[in-house]
Amino acid sequence: MFALCDCNNFYASCERLFRPDLERRPVAVLSNNDGCVIARSSEVKALGVPMGAPYFREEGRFRHFGVEVFSSNYPLYEDLSRRVTDTLRSLVPDVEVYSIDEAFLYMDSLPEAAAEPSEFCRRVRERVLHWTGIPISIGLGGTKTLAKAANRIAKKDPSREGLFTMPHGEEADRYLEGIDIGDVWGVGFRNAPKLRRLGIRSARALKYADEEWLRRRFTICEAKTSRELNGLVCFPFTETPRPRKTIRVSRSFGDPVTELHSLREAVSYFAFSAAETLRREGSAAGKIHFFLMTSPFSNAPRYANTATARFDVPTSCTTDIIGQALKCLERIFVEGYPYKKAGVVLTDLSDGAHLQGHLFREVRRPREVPLMEAVDRLNMEFGKGTVYTASMGIEDRRSWVMRRGHVSPRYTTCWEDLPSVLPPEEAQLP
Repeated sequence: MFALCDCNNFYASCERLFRPDLERRPVAVLSNNDGCVIARSSEVKALGVPMGAPYFREEGRFRHFGVEVFSSNYPLYEDLSRRVTDTLRSLVPDVEVYSIDEAFLYMDSLPEAAAEPSEFCRRVRERVLHWTGIPISIGLGGTKTLAKAANRIAKKDPSREGLFTMPHGEEADRYLEGIDIGDVWGVGFRNAPKLRRLGIRSARALKYADEEWLRRRFTICEAKTSRELNGLVCFPFTETPRPRKTIRVSRSFGDPVTELHSLREAVSYFAFSAAETLRREGSAAGKIHFFLMTSPFSNAPRYANTATARFDVPTSCTTDIIGQALKCLERIFVEGYPYKKAGVVLTDLSDGAHLQGHLFREVRRPREVPLMEAVDRLNMEFGKGTVYTASMGIEDRRSWVMRRGHVSPRYTTCWEDLPSVLPPEEAQLP
């Protein structure tokens, strides 16, 4: 038995956590540069606002209905996600983190959970809400795909009170019939229209599709999904996530950037963040890709280009990665264009503890490892950006940063933003 725990409207719930006045009020969270709607409370969904809707088109409607709008506050969301995961692990030993707001629980590893899964999951929901303030929904099923489908029913049907167990065998068919093929876990957005054209429009239809036909017309992934809908485990539980094949850090600039020194600061920042992620996952990069582009939506002259460099020895050293990223920038930068987006992509990732040697170069310089460990430790203890390279520029003077006109405080990760409780005579209520 698998259980999928999914935080309800996660980003919106995070914003409400420290703003009790927003309870039952419509809340929307925007993407980078306040571009599109990426999270909606139930009230905003009821207004018919689709996911990914451009903010400039919805701004008037938001103002009319009193929607509280927030810019993305990823440090807050990541910290609360970690707290939810830690709470789950306090009850279930086997937790597989699937995304920032989802995690699979392997119920068979705990006798109490295996005996009474529904009652146990009800206690899980109560503890997560009590310890973190984040509401979650839980779907139970014999496979991950069935658990995902059950979770969807738990969230969509208020009468389920955030918990649903998918029945076994043919009893599940009436529930699977109501799930569109595009909403089935494992069916990509490209394959969903193809399946509909071939008459497979629901999860139930995919369940009874011929496996060999699915392999020939699509991929083994769709065939495995069909088997999972039949209760056969094809995606086993794994507590340790697979190592990433690439690490990408990219941003759209708040305003177009034309000067090389500003781009150098932005590229250094992206490379610094990518190197941090690389070390956190215990990997080393053998190759770096850099891209630079103007906006494809403006009437200004357009330009886009990429550059690639290979490291002599796979590395996770920040200075090496920034150095190669800046060289790539200088190779493709053309003066006079209003650049809107840039990014760094690290590939050819390998185990950082076992690096391939080089005939003419040291695998690691003597001071490289302790220096990077010290930088990571300081930034973790005192906050991101405590230690950074001079090429990243001074934070208050960076002209390329994202627009975040509605960002909330970093309540749990920044000393200056910690919420405080004031005596009634000092409090200034809105």
